[in-house]
Amino acid sequence: MRQKTWVGLFFITAGLIVAFVLSLALKSLFAALRVTDTEIVGERITMTVLLAMVVGALITVGCAMWPKSRSFVDHVIDELYKVNWPTWGETKVNTAVVIVTSVISAIILGAFDISFGWASTWLGEHL
Repeated sequence: MRQKTWVGLFFITAGLIVAFVLSLALKSLFAALRVTDTEIVGERITMTVLLAMVVGALITVGCAMWPKSRSFVDHVIDELYKVNWPTWGETKVNTAVVIVTSVISAIILGAFDISFGWASTWLGEHL
């Protein structure tokens, strides 16, 4: 994909996330203030959802047009092209190492937990 496509997808995704989070926040705010969340188009598009979508779109367009944010995202994408991504084989081996290490750590911590639990119970009963 071309770099401009990635930048556009980033800003659209960020705008959708902002709209979703803002929608949840506005619903909570409307409920706390006991303001009726009027249905605009059916049950799904309410006043809070519409307001969140408008604000999310304005933030997205504003950030996409702001030279500093656009330049920053361009530089991040340039750096991502330079990353030496692991092969599928390396990823499988590293995943196996993490799983085995986690299981061994869990067994050791479980043994300590059982031992200290037993010791504290024994001390509580005998002292």
